[in-house]
Amino acid sequence: MKFSRLQRKLGGWLGLDRHYWEKRSNGLYSLNFHRIGLGKDTPFDPCVFSCSTQELDEHLAFIKRHFTVITLAELESLVKRNVVPDRRYMCLTFDDGYIDNYTNALPVLKKHNLKASFFIATGLVGNNTVPWWDKIAYLIKHYNPQNLKLSDWEFEVLNKDGEENFIREILSAVKSCKYSAASQIEELEFKFSHSSGYPDAEFMNWEHLSSLLDEGMEVGAHSHNHDILTKLSDEELFYELSHSKALLEEKLACCVTAFSYPVGNKSTYNEKVIDGLRNTGYQIAFNFLPGVNVSPASTPYDLHRFPIAPNMNQEALKKMFSYTSRF
Repeated sequence: MKFSRLQRKLGGWLGLDRHYWEKRSNGLYSLNFHRIGLGKDTPFDPCVFSCSTQELDEHLAFIKRHFTVITLAELESLVKRNVVPDRRYMCLTFDDGYIDNYTNALPVLKKHNLKASFFIATGLVGNNTVPWWDKIAYLIKHYNPQNLKLSDWEFEVLNKDGEENFIREILSAVKSCKYSAASQIEELEFKFSHSSGYPDAEFMNWEHLSSLLDEGMEVGAHSHNHDILTKLSDEELFYELSHSKALLEEKLACCVTAFSYPVGNKSTYNEKVIDGLRNTGYQIAFNFLPGVNVSPASTPYDLHRFPIAPNMNQEALKKMFSYTSRF
């Protein structure tokens, strides 16, 4: 069942929010976070900040009251045994591997005695590599263009609704382009005559990741270079899937069988990517699309997650979980 925006509004007007909340489906509900902190404080992309530390604290308290939080290992066990959930399970996931996951999120998780899973783009670990979306956001902030169009874009993007929205629209155009983000960054740097480099990257190192495991957290793979997988050749795809898994297992002495798709919308993974995951030993994979997984074993490589955004309160969370699609 899918709810339209109009149906959600009507539900509120008719006083049905409580009914849908109380009747929400059993299944796997997964939350996805990226950065934890304040987007206004970064020289990079503010759009990857999911919430503040205080908001995370409030979200986790809410989740503890209303869901049974499980680990990836427990989820994989459900999938292997073809179990249809008889309650409302929750997986807590963090993507990319930013340092604030360690400095800001980990203490809050420990406070609530909750376990989470961190999906790591291994090419960003401990080497000061600035990812493509942060480079683009930095260039936009630094040079403040009022409009932008690269040679392979179908349309010009106008800076008319504020810097953050402008960055979001630029990144959307980059993702939609058939060419790699790296080639588009080269064109941007040329357009702005940019040669001064970038601020230091803001990612965890291998010691941070090892400490997460020591605290009972889990890690999964998020590719190596965080490229959009459907744009890659067969050889490049195999490298992204296999190298990230092998590197995590080598550096952290753990078994990695879970994956989350970079970007994670429907255009960024397909059957070829899923076949690649199977062939390299992954058991489950998450997208970045909202929905409750009523039978995770039926779609283990297409598990839905609810994205968390700044300024979401308890009522917003309830509506998000109540008026959602079921898969």
